[in-house]
Amino acid sequence: MKRVLFAAPIACAAAYVATVTCSACSESKGAVSGGPAASAASAAASANAGDASLSAIADAGPSYPLIGALFMVTPIMSEMDVPTKEQLIARDHGKEDKGPHRIGYLRRGAKVPVFPTAHPNDACREGWYELVSGGFICGKYATLDLNHPRIKTAPHSPYLDQPLPYQYAFNVANGTPLYRTVPAQRDRAQYEPWLVHKPKPKLEDGNPYDNYDAGPNDNANTSLGVSFGADEDAGTPWYLRDWDGGKPQVTLDDLREDGNGGPIYRRMVKGFYVAIDQDIEVKHVKWWKTTGGYLAPYDRMVIAKQPTDFHGVWLNTPSAPEFPAAVAQPDGGAPPYWVDKPPTHLPMAFVVWSHSKKYALSDDHKRATATQDQYSRFTPLQLTGTKENVGGANYLEIEGGGWIRSENVIEMAPGPAPADLKPGEKWIDVNLDNQSLVAYEGDKAVYATLVSTGRIDDTDKEKDHRTPPGSFRIREKHIAATMDGDVATDGPYSIEDVPWIMYFNQSYALHGAFWHANFGHVQSHGCVNLSPDDARALFGWTDPQLPEGWHAVWATPEHPGTRVVVHTIKPKPSWATDN
Repeated sequence: MKRVLFAAPIACAAAYVATVTCSACSESKGAVSGGPAASAASAAASANAGDASLSAIADAGPSYPLIGALFMVTPIMSEMDVPTKEQLIARDHGKEDKGPHRIGYLRRGAKVPVFPTAHPNDACREGWYELVSGGFICGKYATLDLNHPRIKTAPHSPYLDQPLPYQYAFNVANGTPLYRTVPAQRDRAQYEPWLVHKPKPKLEDGNPYDNYDAGPNDNANTSLGVSFGADEDAGTPWYLRDWDGGKPQVTLDDLREDGNGGPIYRRMVKGFYVAIDQDIEVKHVKWWKTTGGYLAPYDRMVIAKQPTDFHGVWLNTPSAPEFPAAVAQPDGGAPPYWVDKPPTHLPMAFVVWSHSKKYALSDDHKRATATQDQYSRFTPLQLTGTKENVGGANYLEIEGGGWIRSENVIEMAPGPAPADLKPGEKWIDVNLDNQSLVAYEGDKAVYATLVSTGRIDDTDKEKDHRTPPGSFRIREKHIAATMDGDVATDGPYSIEDVPWIMYFNQSYALHGAFWHANFGHVQSHGCVNLSPDDARALFGWTDPQLPEGWHAVWATPEHPGTRVVVHTIKPKPSWATDN
Protein backbone atom coordinates (compact mmCIF):
# COMPACT_ATOMS: atom_id res chain seq x y z
CA MET A 1 0.00 0.00 0.00
CA LYS A 2 1.33 3.36 -0.99
CA ARG A 3 1.40 6.34 1.29
CA VAL A 4 -1.17 8.91 0.19
CA LEU A 5 -0.31 12.59 -0.03
CA PHE A 6 -3.08 15.14 -0.31
CA ALA A 7 -3.64 16.84 -3.62
CA ALA A 8 -4.18 20.56 -3.37
CA PRO A 9 -6.61 21.97 -2.66
CA ILE A 10 -8.67 19.79 -0.31
CA ALA A 11 -11.51 20.38 2.12
CA CYS A 12 -10.79 21.39 5.73
CA ALA A 13 -11.79 22.94 9.18
CA ALA A 14 -11.50 26.30 10.95
CA ALA A 15 -8.06 27.69 11.70
CA TYR A 16 -6.94 28.74 15.12
CA VAL A 17 -3.42 29.41 16.31
CA ALA A 18 -3.42 27.93 19.79
CA THR A 19 -1.98 25.01 21.69
CA VAL A 20 -3.90 21.83 20.97
CA THR A 21 -5.28 20.46 24.24
CA CYS A 22 -7.72 17.62 23.96
CA SER A 23 -10.38 16.91 26.54
CA ALA A 24 -9.53 13.65 28.04
CA CYS A 25 -11.42 10.72 26.63
CA SER A 26 -14.60 11.17 28.64
CA GLU A 27 -18.21 11.98 27.90
CA SER A 28 -18.12 15.06 30.13
CA LYS A 29 -16.72 17.36 27.99
CA GLY A 30 -1.38 9.87 16.90
CA ALA A 31 5.06 1.39 13.66
CA VAL A 32 6.20 -1.64 14.46
CA SER A 33 8.31 -2.96 11.61
CA GLY A 34 7.07 -5.92 9.66
CA GLY A 35 3.76 -7.08 8.29
CA PRO A 36 1.83 -4.98 5.78
CA ALA A 37 4.87 -3.26 7.03
CA ALA A 38 5.61 -1.57 3.91
CA SER A 39 2.49 0.56 4.34
CA ALA A 40 2.26 0.88 8.10
CA ALA A 41 5.85 1.17 9.19
CA SER A 42 7.00 3.20 6.23
CA ALA A 43 4.02 5.51 6.46
CA ALA A 44 4.91 6.38 10.03
CA ALA A 45 8.65 6.49 9.49
CA SER A 46 8.41 8.59 6.35
CA ALA A 47 6.29 11.25 8.07
CA ASN A 48 9.41 12.94 9.43
CA ALA A 49 9.18 16.60 10.26
CA GLY A 50 12.95 17.11 10.01
CA ASP A 51 14.84 18.45 7.03
CA ALA A 52 16.08 15.02 5.93
CA SER A 53 12.53 13.76 5.48
CA LEU A 54 11.85 16.48 2.93
CA SER A 55 14.51 15.28 0.50
CA ALA A 56 12.16 12.80 -1.12
CA ILE A 57 9.76 15.56 -2.14
CA ALA A 58 12.58 17.84 -3.27
CA ASP A 59 14.18 15.07 -5.33
CA ALA A 60 10.91 14.11 -6.98
CA GLY A 61 10.59 17.29 -9.02
CA PRO A 62 11.42 21.01 -9.06
CA SER A 63 13.19 22.57 -6.12
CA TYR A 64 10.71 24.29 -3.81
CA PRO A 65 11.41 26.73 -0.96
CA LEU A 66 10.67 25.55 2.57
CA ILE A 67 8.32 27.39 4.87
CA GLY A 68 8.74 27.12 8.63
CA ALA A 69 5.93 27.04 11.19
CA LEU A 70 6.04 29.82 13.79
CA PHE A 71 3.40 28.49 16.20
CA MET A 72 2.73 25.22 18.02
CA VAL A 73 -0.46 25.00 15.95
CA THR A 74 0.17 26.50 12.52
CA PRO A 75 -3.09 25.77 10.68
CA ILE A 76 -3.32 24.36 7.17
CA MET A 77 -6.49 25.37 5.34
CA SER A 78 -8.37 23.79 2.45
CA GLU A 79 -8.53 27.10 0.61
CA MET A 80 -7.20 30.64 0.93
CA ASP A 81 -9.79 31.72 3.46
CA VAL A 82 -11.02 31.18 7.03
CA PRO A 83 -14.53 30.22 8.11
CA THR A 84 -17.04 32.84 9.18
CA LYS A 85 -18.57 32.97 12.64
CA GLU A 86 -21.82 31.65 11.21
CA GLN A 87 -20.04 28.68 9.63
CA LEU A 88 -18.35 27.84 12.93
CA ILE A 89 -21.68 27.96 14.79
CA ALA A 90 -23.27 25.73 12.16
CA ARG A 91 -20.48 23.18 12.51
CA ASP A 92 -20.84 23.22 16.29
CA HIS A 93 -24.44 22.15 15.71
CA GLY A 94 -23.42 19.33 13.40
CA LYS A 95 -24.30 21.12 10.17
CA GLU A 96 -21.73 20.70 7.41
CA ASP A 97 -20.94 23.37 4.88
CA LYS A 98 -18.68 23.84 1.88
CA GLY A 99 -16.67 26.72 3.32
CA PRO A 100 -12.98 26.67 4.21
CA HIS A 101 -11.89 23.96 6.62
CA ARG A 102 -8.75 23.16 8.52
CA ILE A 103 -7.20 19.97 7.16
CA GLY A 104 -4.23 19.80 9.50
CA TYR A 105 -1.49 21.81 11.12
CA LEU A 106 2.26 22.08 11.48
CA ARG A 107 4.03 22.30 14.81
CA ARG A 108 6.45 25.15 15.45
CA GLY A 109 9.77 24.52 13.72
CA ALA A 110 8.40 22.08 11.13
CA LYS A 111 9.42 22.86 7.55
CA VAL A 112 7.50 21.86 4.43
CA PRO A 113 7.94 22.72 0.74
CA VAL A 114 5.64 25.37 -0.74
CA PHE A 115 5.11 27.09 -4.06
CA PRO A 116 7.05 30.37 -3.77
CA THR A 117 4.32 32.90 -4.62
CA ALA A 118 2.27 34.41 -1.78
CA HIS A 119 -1.39 35.28 -2.42
CA PRO A 120 -2.60 38.06 -0.09
CA ASN A 121 -6.31 38.67 0.49
CA ASP A 122 -8.59 40.04 3.20
CA ALA A 123 -8.30 36.82 5.22
CA CYS A 124 -4.47 36.90 5.18
CA ARG A 125 -2.78 40.16 4.28
CA GLU A 126 0.64 38.53 4.59
CA GLY A 127 -0.34 36.16 1.79
CA TRP A 128 -1.28 32.50 1.49
CA TYR A 129 1.33 29.91 0.56
CA GLU A 130 0.25 26.73 -1.18
CA LEU A 131 1.88 23.58 0.18
CA VAL A 132 3.32 21.12 -2.33
CA SER A 133 1.55 18.35 -0.36
CA GLY A 134 -1.76 20.26 -0.45
CA GLY A 135 -3.48 22.98 1.51
CA PHE A 136 -2.64 26.61 2.31
CA ILE A 137 -0.78 28.36 5.15
CA CYS A 138 -1.13 32.05 5.96
CA GLY A 139 2.17 33.93 6.02
CA LYS A 140 1.17 35.41 9.37
CA TYR A 141 1.81 32.05 11.01
CA ALA A 142 4.80 30.80 8.98
CA THR A 143 7.93 32.19 7.35
CA LEU A 144 10.34 31.51 4.48
CA ASP A 145 13.13 32.83 6.71
CA LEU A 146 14.44 29.62 8.24
CA ASN A 147 16.80 31.65 10.44
CA HIS A 148 13.85 33.26 12.19
CA PRO A 149 14.35 33.08 16.00
CA ARG A 150 11.14 31.12 16.50
CA ILE A 151 12.38 28.51 14.03
CA LYS A 152 15.88 28.34 15.48
CA THR A 153 14.58 27.90 19.03
CA ALA A 154 11.75 25.50 18.20
CA PRO A 155 11.54 22.11 19.95
CA HIS A 156 13.07 19.15 18.19
CA SER A 157 11.03 17.26 15.60
CA PRO A 158 9.12 14.24 16.92
CA TYR A 159 10.89 10.88 16.76
CA LEU A 160 8.76 9.11 14.17
CA ASP A 161 10.95 6.01 13.96
CA GLN A 162 10.64 5.22 17.68
CA PRO A 163 7.79 4.01 19.91
CA LEU A 164 7.45 7.48 21.46
CA PRO A 165 7.74 10.78 19.59
CA TYR A 166 9.18 12.55 22.65
CA GLN A 167 10.79 11.86 25.99
CA TYR A 168 8.47 12.36 28.97
CA ALA A 169 8.92 13.37 32.59
CA PHE A 170 6.76 12.79 35.67
CA ASN A 171 6.07 15.55 38.20
CA VAL A 172 6.84 14.23 41.68
CA ALA A 173 5.22 16.84 43.95
CA ASN A 174 2.30 19.26 44.12
CA GLY A 175 2.86 22.85 43.06
CA THR A 176 5.80 22.41 40.68
CA PRO A 177 5.80 25.53 38.51
CA LEU A 178 6.19 25.72 34.75
CA TYR A 179 8.06 28.96 34.07
CA ARG A 180 7.99 31.03 30.91
CA THR A 181 11.59 32.13 31.42
CA VAL A 182 14.34 31.24 33.87
CA PRO A 183 13.58 33.14 37.10
CA ALA A 184 16.17 34.86 39.25
CA GLN A 185 17.30 32.77 42.22
CA ARG A 186 15.81 35.26 44.68
CA ASP A 187 12.45 34.98 42.92
CA ARG A 188 12.54 31.18 43.03
CA ALA A 189 12.50 31.32 46.82
CA GLN A 190 9.17 33.15 46.55
CA TYR A 191 7.63 30.89 43.92
CA GLU A 192 9.07 27.65 45.34
CA PRO A 193 8.96 28.02 49.12
CA TRP A 194 10.17 24.45 49.65
CA LEU A 195 13.60 25.63 48.52
CA VAL A 196 13.94 27.63 51.73
CA HIS A 197 14.75 25.54 54.78
CA LYS A 198 12.49 26.38 57.70
CA PRO A 199 13.87 25.00 60.99
CA LYS A 200 11.54 23.63 63.59
CA PRO A 201 10.81 26.05 66.45
CA LYS A 202 12.90 25.54 69.58
CA LEU A 203 11.23 23.89 72.55
CA GLU A 204 10.69 26.09 75.59
CA ASP A 205 13.08 25.01 78.32
CA GLY A 206 11.33 23.52 81.31
CA ASN A 207 7.91 23.37 79.64
CA PRO A 208 6.76 19.69 79.58
CA TYR A 209 3.76 20.59 77.40
CA ASP A 210 5.81 22.19 74.65
CA ASN A 211 6.09 19.35 72.11
CA TYR A 212 6.28 20.36 68.45
CA ASP A 213 5.25 16.93 67.24
CA ALA A 214 2.34 16.31 69.58
CA GLY A 215 -0.37 18.78 68.53
CA PRO A 216 -3.37 17.18 66.79
CA ASN A 217 -3.81 20.24 64.55
CA ASP A 218 -0.17 20.37 63.55
CA ASN A 219 -0.11 19.54 59.84
CA ALA A 220 3.51 19.33 58.76
CA ASN A 221 4.55 18.62 55.20
CA THR A 222 8.19 17.76 55.77
CA SER A 223 8.78 17.02 52.09
CA LEU A 224 8.11 20.68 51.34
CA GLY A 225 9.88 22.05 54.39
CA VAL A 226 6.81 23.95 55.61
CA SER A 227 4.18 23.43 58.28
CA PHE A 228 0.93 24.99 59.33
CA GLY A 229 -2.11 24.24 61.40
CA ALA A 230 -5.48 23.17 60.07
CA ASP A 231 -6.97 26.56 60.89
CA GLU A 232 -4.45 28.17 58.53
CA ASP A 233 -5.56 26.24 55.43
CA ALA A 234 -7.76 29.01 54.12
CA GLY A 235 -4.82 31.33 53.63
CA THR A 236 -2.33 28.68 52.51
CA PRO A 237 -1.70 27.95 48.82
CA TRP A 238 -3.22 24.64 47.74
CA TYR A 239 0.18 23.16 46.98
CA LEU A 240 1.42 23.68 50.55
CA ARG A 241 -1.51 21.95 52.19
CA ASP A 242 -1.54 18.37 53.38
CA TRP A 243 -4.12 16.45 51.34
CA ASP A 244 -3.72 13.31 53.45
CA GLY A 245 -2.29 11.29 50.56
CA GLY A 246 -5.09 12.20 48.16
CA LYS A 247 -5.16 14.50 45.17
CA PRO A 248 -5.65 18.22 45.86
CA GLN A 249 -9.20 19.50 45.49
CA VAL A 250 -8.34 21.92 42.69
CA THR A 251 -9.24 22.26 39.04
CA LEU A 252 -7.11 22.85 35.97
CA ASP A 253 -8.22 26.49 35.99
CA ASP A 254 -6.93 26.82 39.56
CA LEU A 255 -3.48 25.80 38.36
CA ARG A 256 -3.18 28.56 35.79
CA GLU A 257 -1.11 31.59 36.77
CA ASP A 258 -0.63 33.15 33.35
CA GLY A 259 -3.28 35.82 33.96
CA ASN A 260 -1.27 37.76 36.55
CA GLY A 261 1.61 38.64 34.25
CA GLY A 262 4.12 36.74 36.38
CA PRO A 263 6.82 34.32 35.23
CA ILE A 264 4.76 31.19 35.96
CA TYR A 265 2.53 29.76 33.26
CA ARG A 266 0.89 27.22 35.57
CA ARG A 267 1.56 24.84 38.44
CA MET A 268 1.28 21.09 38.35
CA VAL A 269 -0.30 18.44 40.53
CA LYS A 270 1.78 15.41 41.46
CA GLY A 271 1.41 12.86 38.67
CA PHE A 272 1.26 15.29 35.75
CA TYR A 273 3.46 14.46 32.76
CA VAL A 274 5.32 16.85 30.49
CA ALA A 275 6.99 16.17 27.14
CA ILE A 276 10.68 17.03 27.15
CA ASP A 277 12.51 18.95 24.45
CA GLN A 278 15.89 19.13 26.19
CA ASP A 279 17.62 19.85 29.48
CA ILE A 280 19.42 23.17 29.83
CA GLU A 281 21.71 24.74 32.43
CA VAL A 282 21.60 28.42 33.34
CA LYS A 283 24.02 29.80 35.95
CA HIS A 284 24.73 26.29 37.23
CA VAL A 285 21.03 25.50 37.65
CA LYS A 286 19.50 22.72 35.52
CA TRP A 287 16.05 22.87 33.95
CA TRP A 288 13.85 20.73 31.77
CA LYS A 289 12.56 22.58 28.71
CA THR A 290 9.23 21.19 27.55
CA THR A 291 8.07 20.84 23.96
CA GLY A 292 5.75 23.76 24.66
CA GLY A 293 8.73 25.96 25.52
CA TYR A 294 8.19 26.11 29.30
CA LEU A 295 10.77 25.39 32.01
CA ALA A 296 10.34 22.90 34.84
CA PRO A 297 12.70 22.63 37.84
CA TYR A 298 15.04 19.73 37.15
CA ASP A 299 14.81 18.16 40.60
CA ARG A 300 10.99 18.08 40.61
CA MET A 301 10.73 15.87 37.53
CA VAL A 302 11.65 12.24 36.89
CA ILE A 303 12.12 10.86 33.39
CA ALA A 304 9.36 8.37 32.64
CA LYS A 305 10.31 4.90 31.46
CA GLN A 306 7.99 2.65 29.48
CA PRO A 307 6.71 -0.03 31.88
CA THR A 308 6.45 -2.58 29.06
CA ASP A 309 7.74 -3.18 25.55
CA PHE A 310 4.65 -5.16 24.60
CA HIS A 311 3.30 -4.91 21.07
CA GLY A 312 0.87 -6.82 18.88
CA VAL A 313 1.53 -8.87 15.76
CA TRP A 314 1.03 -8.42 12.03
CA LEU A 315 -1.10 -11.16 10.50
CA ASN A 316 -1.43 -12.74 7.06
CA THR A 317 1.94 -11.52 5.90
CA PRO A 318 4.23 -13.22 3.36
CA SER A 319 6.98 -13.63 5.94
CA ALA A 320 7.07 -13.43 9.71
CA PRO A 321 8.06 -9.92 10.84
CA GLU A 322 11.05 -9.35 13.07
CA PHE A 323 10.48 -7.73 16.43
CA PRO A 324 11.39 -4.04 16.22
CA ALA A 325 14.77 -2.83 17.40
CA ALA A 326 12.93 -0.40 19.67
CA VAL A 327 11.83 -3.28 21.91
CA ALA A 328 15.03 -5.32 21.79
CA GLN A 329 16.53 -6.15 25.16
CA PRO A 330 19.81 -4.59 26.36
CA ASP A 331 21.68 -7.77 25.44
CA GLY A 332 20.23 -7.65 21.92
CA GLY A 333 17.88 -10.55 22.51
CA ALA A 334 14.12 -10.76 22.16
CA PRO A 335 11.68 -9.62 24.88
CA PRO A 336 10.66 -12.39 27.30
CA TYR A 337 7.23 -12.75 25.72
CA TRP A 338 8.55 -13.16 22.17
CA VAL A 339 8.24 -16.51 20.40
CA ASP A 340 10.28 -17.87 17.49
CA LYS A 341 7.21 -18.14 15.28
CA PRO A 342 4.62 -15.49 16.16
CA PRO A 343 1.04 -16.00 15.00
CA THR A 344 0.34 -15.25 11.35
CA HIS A 345 -3.47 -15.58 11.29
CA LEU A 346 -6.59 -15.96 13.40
CA PRO A 347 -7.40 -17.70 15.70
CA MET A 348 -4.73 -16.42 18.06
CA ALA A 349 -4.43 -15.23 21.63
CA PHE A 350 -2.17 -13.33 24.03
CA VAL A 351 -1.16 -14.70 27.42
CA VAL A 352 -2.30 -12.30 30.15
CA TRP A 353 -0.87 -13.94 33.26
CA SER A 354 2.80 -14.56 33.97
CA HIS A 355 3.96 -18.16 34.40
CA SER A 356 0.92 -19.54 32.60
CA LYS A 357 1.37 -23.29 32.23
CA LYS A 358 1.32 -25.32 29.06
CA TYR A 359 -0.70 -28.53 29.32
CA ALA A 360 -0.84 -31.92 27.63
CA LEU A 361 -4.17 -33.73 27.29
CA SER A 362 -4.60 -37.47 27.47
CA ASP A 363 -5.58 -39.31 24.30
CA ASP A 364 -9.22 -39.36 25.36
CA HIS A 365 -9.06 -35.64 26.31
CA LYS A 366 -10.34 -36.39 29.81
CA ARG A 367 -7.20 -35.51 31.77
CA ALA A 368 -4.93 -32.46 31.61
CA THR A 369 -1.32 -32.56 32.83
CA ALA A 370 0.86 -29.50 33.32
CA THR A 371 4.17 -29.67 31.43
CA GLN A 372 7.44 -28.00 32.36
CA ASP A 373 6.79 -25.22 29.87
CA GLN A 374 5.45 -21.84 30.97
CA TYR A 375 4.52 -18.71 29.08
CA SER A 376 5.35 -15.12 30.00
CA ARG A 377 2.71 -12.43 30.06
CA PHE A 378 1.90 -11.01 26.60
CA THR A 379 3.21 -14.07 24.73
CA PRO A 380 1.30 -14.33 21.42
CA LEU A 381 0.04 -17.84 20.64
CA GLN A 382 -1.16 -19.33 17.37
CA LEU A 383 -4.27 -21.43 18.07
CA THR A 384 -5.79 -24.25 16.05
CA GLY A 385 -9.38 -23.34 16.91
CA THR A 386 -9.94 -26.59 18.84
CA LYS A 387 -11.32 -26.25 22.36
CA GLU A 388 -11.86 -28.83 25.11
CA ASN A 389 -13.43 -28.81 28.55
CA VAL A 390 -11.51 -31.00 30.96
CA GLY A 391 -12.51 -31.25 34.61
CA GLY A 392 -14.56 -28.07 34.34
CA ALA A 393 -11.72 -26.02 32.85
CA ASN A 394 -11.62 -24.85 29.24
CA TYR A 395 -8.46 -25.50 27.22
CA LEU A 396 -7.38 -24.05 23.86
CA GLU A 397 -5.13 -26.04 21.55
CA ILE A 398 -1.85 -24.37 20.55
CA GLU A 399 -0.59 -24.88 17.03
CA GLY A 400 2.48 -27.12 17.12
CA GLY A 401 1.31 -29.01 20.18
CA GLY A 402 0.08 -28.35 23.68
CA TRP A 403 -2.86 -26.65 25.34
CA ILE A 404 -3.43 -23.63 27.55
CA ARG A 405 -6.27 -22.75 29.87
CA SER A 406 -8.60 -20.16 28.38
CA GLU A 407 -8.57 -18.16 31.62
CA ASN A 408 -4.86 -17.44 31.09
CA VAL A 409 -5.23 -15.86 27.66
CA ILE A 410 -7.28 -13.35 25.71
CA GLU A 411 -8.35 -14.78 22.39
CA MET A 412 -9.03 -12.37 19.57
CA ALA A 413 -12.80 -12.26 19.13
CA PRO A 414 -13.73 -9.70 16.47
CA GLY A 415 -17.33 -9.01 15.58
CA PRO A 416 -18.87 -9.15 12.11
CA ALA A 417 -17.63 -6.82 9.40
CA PRO A 418 -19.75 -3.73 8.62
CA ALA A 419 -22.46 -4.56 6.08
CA ASP A 420 -21.47 -1.74 3.73
CA LEU A 421 -17.74 -2.50 3.79
CA LYS A 422 -16.00 -2.04 0.44
CA PRO A 423 -13.56 -4.69 -0.86
CA GLY A 424 -10.19 -4.23 0.81
CA GLU A 425 -11.41 -1.30 2.93
CA LYS A 426 -9.50 -0.76 6.18
CA TRP A 427 -11.40 -1.06 9.43
CA ILE A 428 -10.65 -1.65 13.10
CA ASP A 429 -12.57 -3.93 15.47
CA VAL A 430 -12.42 -3.11 19.20
CA ASN A 431 -13.92 -5.73 21.52
CA LEU A 432 -14.77 -4.12 24.86
CA ASP A 433 -15.58 -7.44 26.49
CA ASN A 434 -12.16 -9.01 26.12
CA GLN A 435 -10.07 -5.84 25.57
CA SER A 436 -8.74 -6.82 22.15
CA LEU A 437 -8.27 -5.08 18.81
CA VAL A 438 -8.03 -6.51 15.30
CA ALA A 439 -7.28 -4.38 12.24
CA TYR A 440 -8.64 -5.52 8.86
CA GLU A 441 -8.30 -4.88 5.17
CA GLY A 442 -11.65 -6.07 3.91
CA ASP A 443 -12.14 -9.54 5.39
CA LYS A 444 -8.40 -10.12 5.99
CA ALA A 445 -7.09 -9.56 9.53
CA VAL A 446 -3.75 -7.74 9.35
CA TYR A 447 -2.95 -6.75 12.96
CA ALA A 448 -3.97 -7.94 16.42
CA THR A 449 -3.21 -6.68 19.90
CA LEU A 450 -4.53 -6.00 23.41
CA VAL A 451 -5.98 -2.67 24.53
CA SER A 452 -7.20 -0.91 27.66
CA THR A 453 -10.54 0.84 27.33
CA GLY A 454 -12.55 2.90 29.82
CA ARG A 455 -13.06 1.81 33.41
CA ILE A 456 -16.55 0.57 34.25
CA ASP A 457 -18.64 1.26 37.35
CA ASP A 458 -22.31 0.29 37.15
CA THR A 459 -23.13 1.90 40.51
CA ASP A 460 -21.46 5.31 40.34
CA LYS A 461 -21.83 7.49 37.26
CA GLU A 462 -18.93 9.71 38.32
CA LYS A 463 -16.58 6.73 38.34
CA ASP A 464 -17.88 5.16 35.16
CA HIS A 465 -15.71 5.91 32.13
CA ARG A 466 -16.80 3.13 29.79
CA THR A 467 -15.98 3.48 26.10
CA PRO A 468 -19.18 3.93 24.08
CA PRO A 469 -19.88 1.23 21.48
CA GLY A 470 -20.79 2.07 17.89
CA SER A 471 -19.45 2.42 14.37
CA PHE A 472 -17.31 5.51 13.76
CA ARG A 473 -14.59 6.84 11.49
CA ILE A 474 -11.26 8.37 12.44
CA ARG A 475 -11.86 12.12 12.33
CA GLU A 476 -8.37 13.46 12.99
CA LYS A 477 -4.88 12.22 13.78
CA HIS A 478 -2.17 13.95 15.86
CA ILE A 479 1.41 12.80 16.31
CA ALA A 480 1.01 14.08 19.85
CA ALA A 481 -1.27 16.42 21.76
CA THR A 482 -2.02 17.22 25.40
CA MET A 483 -4.85 15.42 27.16
CA ASP A 484 -6.11 16.73 30.46
CA GLY A 485 -9.30 17.01 32.45
CA ASP A 486 -11.03 17.54 35.77
CA VAL A 487 -12.49 14.28 37.06
CA ALA A 488 -14.75 14.53 40.09
CA THR A 489 -13.47 11.32 41.65
CA ASP A 490 -9.84 11.46 40.53
CA GLY A 491 -9.04 15.17 40.53
CA PRO A 492 -7.21 16.96 37.72
CA TYR A 493 -4.78 15.20 35.45
CA SER A 494 -2.63 16.29 32.53
CA ILE A 495 -0.40 14.42 30.09
CA GLU A 496 1.45 16.57 27.59
CA ASP A 497 1.83 15.24 24.06
CA VAL A 498 0.01 11.95 24.40
CA PRO A 499 1.43 9.98 21.44
CA TRP A 500 -0.19 8.76 18.23
CA ILE A 501 -3.75 10.06 18.74
CA MET A 502 -6.55 8.95 16.41
CA TYR A 503 -9.88 10.57 17.38
CA PHE A 504 -12.93 8.63 16.20
CA ASN A 505 -15.87 9.73 18.40
CA GLN A 506 -15.99 13.19 19.98
CA SER A 507 -13.14 13.15 22.53
CA TYR A 508 -12.67 9.37 22.37
CA ALA A 509 -9.53 8.20 20.62
CA LEU A 510 -7.13 5.39 19.95
CA HIS A 511 -3.76 6.50 21.35
CA GLY A 512 -0.51 5.34 22.86
CA ALA A 513 -0.18 5.00 26.64
CA PHE A 514 3.34 4.97 28.09
CA TRP A 515 2.24 5.38 31.72
CA HIS A 516 0.81 1.89 32.35
CA ALA A 517 1.17 -1.73 31.22
CA ASN A 518 -2.33 -2.96 31.97
CA PHE A 519 -3.21 -3.92 28.40
CA GLY A 520 -5.90 -6.56 28.31
CA HIS A 521 -7.76 -4.87 31.19
CA VAL A 522 -9.90 -1.72 31.48
CA GLN A 523 -7.86 1.27 32.62
CA SER A 524 -8.63 4.55 30.84
CA HIS A 525 -10.98 7.51 31.17
CA GLY A 526 -12.75 6.27 28.03
CA CYS A 527 -10.16 6.23 25.26
CA VAL A 528 -8.74 3.06 23.74
CA ASN A 529 -5.24 2.81 25.18
CA LEU A 530 -2.59 1.06 23.09
CA SER A 531 1.04 0.26 23.80
CA PRO A 532 3.29 2.90 22.17
CA ASP A 533 4.47 0.46 19.48
CA ASP A 534 0.91 -0.59 18.67
CA ALA A 535 -0.31 3.01 18.52
CA ARG A 536 2.53 3.97 16.20
CA ALA A 537 1.84 0.99 13.95
CA LEU A 538 -1.85 1.80 13.64
CA PHE A 539 -1.17 5.53 13.27
CA GLY A 540 0.87 4.79 10.17
CA TRP A 541 -1.62 2.25 8.82
CA THR A 542 -4.89 4.16 9.32
CA ASP A 543 -6.37 6.84 7.11
CA PRO A 544 -6.17 9.73 6.57
CA GLN A 545 -2.45 9.46 5.95
CA LEU A 546 -0.19 12.16 7.39
CA PRO A 547 1.67 14.21 4.77
CA GLU A 548 5.37 14.95 5.16
CA GLY A 549 6.17 17.39 7.95
CA TRP A 550 2.59 17.74 9.21
CA HIS A 551 1.85 17.23 12.89
CA ALA A 552 -1.85 16.49 12.46
CA VAL A 553 -4.33 15.76 9.70
CA TRP A 554 -8.14 15.80 9.46
CA ALA A 555 -10.26 13.41 7.43
CA THR A 556 -12.23 14.88 4.52
CA PRO A 557 -14.94 13.58 2.19
CA GLU A 558 -12.21 12.96 -0.37
CA HIS A 559 -9.97 11.23 2.18
CA PRO A 560 -12.24 9.61 4.80
CA GLY A 561 -10.90 8.18 8.01
CA THR A 562 -10.58 4.48 8.75
CA ARG A 563 -13.70 2.95 10.25
CA VAL A 564 -13.59 1.97 13.94
CA VAL A 565 -16.21 -0.50 15.21
CA VAL A 566 -16.49 -0.72 19.01
CA HIS A 567 -18.73 -3.49 20.34
CA THR A 568 -19.85 -5.16 23.56
CA ILE A 569 -22.56 -7.51 24.75
CA LYS A 570 -22.68 -5.95 28.23
CA PRO A 571 -25.87 -3.99 29.01
CA LYS A 572 -25.74 -0.33 29.91
CA PRO A 573 -26.13 0.67 33.56
CA SER A 574 -29.56 1.90 34.61
CA TRP A 575 -28.49 5.56 34.66
CA ALA A 576 -26.90 5.54 31.20
CA THR A 577 -28.55 7.30 28.27
CA ASP A 578 -28.13 7.12 24.52
CA ASN A 579 -26.89 10.73 24.32
